[in-house]
Order: sequence, then structure tokens, then C-alpha cells
Amino acid sequence: MPGARLRSRPGEVAADAQLEPLPLARVELRDSFWMPKHRVYRERTIPHSWFYLQWELRALRRAAGQPVEGELNGTWGEANLYKFLETAAYALAQERDPVLERRIDEVIALLAAGQQPDGYLHVYVTNNGKIPWDPDFLDGSHDGYVLGHLIEAAIEYHAATGNRALLDVACKAADQAWRHFLGPGGRPGFCGHAELEMALVELYRVTREPRYLELSRALVGWRGRGKVKPFSDTPRAYFQDAVPLRAQRTLEGHAVRALFFATGVADLARETGDGDYRLAAHRFWDSTTLRRMTVTGSVGPRREHEAFGEDYELPHDGYYESCAACGLVDFAHRMFLLERRADSADVLERVLYNAVLHGISLGGTNTYYCNPLRDRDHLRDNCWVCCPPNLSRTLLQVGRYAYARGHTGARPDLYVNLFVGGSVQVPFPAGEVTVRVETDYPWDERVTFRVATPAPVAFALHVRKPGWCEQARLELNSAPQDTLPDDAGYWCFDRTWKDGDSLQLRLAMPVVRLVAHPNIAACRGQVALQRGPWSTALKDSTTTATRP
Repeated sequence: MPGARLRSRPGEVAADAQLEPLPLARVELRDSFWMPKHRVYRERTIPHSWFYLQWELRALRRAAGQPVEGELNGTWGEANLYKFLETAAYALAQERDPVLERRIDEVIALLAAGQQPDGYLHVYVTNNGKIPWDPDFLDGSHDGYVLGHLIEAAIEYHAATGNRALLDVACKAADQAWRHFLGPGGRPGFCGHAELEMALVELYRVTREPRYLELSRALVGWRGRGKVKPFSDTPRAYFQDAVPLRAQRTLEGHAVRALFFATGVADLARETGDGDYRLAAHRFWDSTTLRRMTVTGSVGPRREHEAFGEDYELPHDGYYESCAACGLVDFAHRMFLLERRADSADVLERVLYNAVLHGISLGGTNTYYCNPLRDRDHLRDNCWVCCPPNLSRTLLQVGRYAYARGHTGARPDLYVNLFVGGSVQVPFPAGEVTVRVETDYPWDERVTFRVATPAPVAFALHVRKPGWCEQARLELNSAPQDTLPDDAGYWCFDRTWKDGDSLQLRLAMPVVRLVAHPNIAACRGQVALQRGPWSTALKDSTTTATRP
């Protein structure tokens, strides 16, 4: 709600955190791989995206009472505006830009003006005189999807700038949603496109308002229980509404919706400690990553309903929407935060370096909606639907995916999941530590961590052993180490670190041949090549698919 107490100051990590990503403002990327890409996203992708948002802005001005001319937006397009704002927030967390901030503040003022007195905010519905949260069209609507992206943008803009104007708008809208579904006279239901579930958990973490967590739990728990009137004959699995959560064994239906839903379930498991959520998250994770994911991390092969297929149904020319890859990155990140296991980060890295990066051009302005393994006769374009701002907001979070801070009992922990050149500032109870990372990864196999601290600090440094790495050499202050990875897949160095201490890794990166599971019919008689995090699918024995 507006004025709700914040859990921590913008840019800081909560003192009671078990395991949380570090704020992007504390991570500096300075390498030959990610730094140039992020510069492209800031300097080219963000201005290019702004041009494509004019429909959304016209609709927003109309809702704010301004006279406008021209075509207005559609039912789901408003979410693109919020994904753009989230993208911009991540860019601002890394490098402040007063011009961009003024532009966003103008949008926030329009949003506040267009918000209904009760807090409802979906300008497509307002401009067209439709019913908010229409019970006769709830599974076909995008009210919750749009609100979820608004909430996520608001959280990140506040974290990046300290400005909570958008956060106040989002809290007011979330309060209206709670009243609609759970307040006096509330009617159970849920939006057909999952997204609000995980956004509400994130909003709860920031504000500690229990109603947001309560609504997220309700939206998950109502699925599969006949709470939504079917608008069409689309299978209920498309909406993750075929069976209740406890009975759902695999992740089914529209791949993007399903992954957003699964991410919300993992978020609830992490925040509540509820075993049912945790078991469901693991079932969804196993069904997706063990039997329904390509070698490049793409998911969702069926054009019909943009859906997951059966186990091992992974054709080279499948649908594989780019947004599904972005969704899998976030699901993998939540599973890591939930379980502290390197295999979750292995999937995150695979999807990020292959499927997600492949979805956007090197110039930052062309994208893939469908993102198959086979590129022949399949060019990137400017199809401005859901994927372009989803790709940019995902890729600008690399620093968030790379590190996490927490504790085991009284011992502080720092986890390293991605090998990104630059530095990270880590606030520990005993003092702040800066870890500088020197690497030319993924081109080169060497990674060096250097500690800078004004006084010795005791903490456990957990460095992920990549699942693709068969041989590695480790040196602590130039002394060879025979440390083995722990059961979770991390090399752990639990010690008192002093200024100037260094840890060197050498991760062997030979080119290896991968053979698919024999049940994957499309891959029989074929191989894939992999070097480090790069996985290149082979269409036949001589020709490779194009990868960045």
C-alpha cells in the first residue's frame, strides 16, 4: 500500500536475508563479453523500444484524460510498457541517466493520473469501458499479467533510483486486486496469463504487506478447482488450470504462462517454507529441464497453444518462444535461491548464453519471437510483441544472476554463479568486501577473484563448478588447491579473507560431442558440439545452426 514500510533501503540487502541476489547497483560489469552488450542495450535497445511504445503511451494519455489521436493498444500490450520501464530501471541501476529518468517520471505521472480511484490500473480496460477482472473473460484477460509487470517495474525503479512514486501506484493497484479477490464480497479467480503470482511475492518482500503474499497463495491455490469460467474451448492445461497444484506432476500448457506460474510457486516455497510449494517446484523443474529442454535451453516446441510438448518432444524447428527462454532463466534463478544448488545455475547459464542471447541481434534492435535451433530461412525482425522488452530486461539482469549473499547459521556466504568480469561490493556484518573478477570468459578459461577489504572479514566463498567442466585447476594466493566441490556443486572456501587475497580458476574448455537421449527422435544419428557454456546444435553431420 502507499506508505507501506520498506524492508530495506534501496540498493541494500536485508539483514535477515537467508539467500538473496545482490542489488545491481553493487555489481559492475567490466569485461569484453557482457559490458559491450549492455552498452548496446542502453544506447540502442532502449531508444529503439521507446519508439515502439507509442501505442501504449497514447492509450495512457487517453486514460489520463488527455485528447489523443491514433490507434490505441490491445489487451496485453500495456505489459510491454512496464517491461520497458523495468529494462530502463536495470540500466539506471548500472549507470544513471537523468534524461531517461525524466522520461520515466513523465510516464509515472500519466499512470498515476490514469489510475482509477479504487486503484485499478489497466488502461486498455478503462479506455474501452470494459469490466475490470471480468469474470466472464478472466481466463482470456491479461489484467493480472499487466499488473504483475507493473509491480516488477515499480520495484526495480525504486531500487535503482530511490523514487517510490511508481511503487506507490503499484501498491495501490495490488491493494485493489486483493480487495477484488479476497476482500469482503471477493470472488475467487485468476488471470489466464500467470505473472501476478510471482510479482506479488516480490512486492511482499519489499513492503512486508501480508495481503500480497496472501493473494499470491490464493491465485496459485485456486487453479485446477473450477474457479474460473471457461471463455473458450482452449484446454484448461493451457492456463495451468487442469488439476490442483498438489496433483500437477508436470509443467503443461502455454510455455511462457507455465514458467511464470512455476516461478511464482518457487517464490512462494522460498518465502513461506511450505513443503507443497517446494515439492511442486521440483516436479516442474525436473519435468522441464530433464525431459523438455533442448541442448540450447529452449522450451515450448508446439506451435499450437505455444505449448510444452510431451517428454522428449524436441524438434529442431519447434516454436520455442524467446519469452519462454526468459521465463526459464527466472525459474532457474528462483530454484537456485531456494535450494543453493549449482545445477540450477547450470541451467540458468545454458539458457542465458544460448537461447536468450540468440533471441536478440548483436545490434540490439532485432529479435526472434520464435527461437528454434534451426535458423535456416528464419530471420530476426522487429515484431514488437512480448519478446523484445522481455529479452532486454532479462539480459540486463546478468549481475543479479551472478551473485547471491546469505548466511549459514552465523557464517556469511557469498555465492558466485556466473563468471563475469568486473566487481561486486558485498555488505557483510563484519564489514564490506569488494571482490574484483578478472576474466575473458567465456572465450578464455581463466577466472581470477581478488578481495579488497580494509580489514579481514570471515565469510564462505562458494564458487560454482560448472556442470560442463570436467577438469579444473584452483589456486589460492598462487598455492594449488585440491578442494573438491561440495554436494551442491560449489567449491567452498570458508576462511578469513584479507585485502589482496586471490583465488584463481582454470576451467578446462575442450570442445566436446554431446549425444541426445535416445527418446528424442529429432536428434537420432546427430550430435551437438559444446565448449564451455556454448552449446551448438547440429542439424546434420556437417552443418551447424548459427549462434551468436
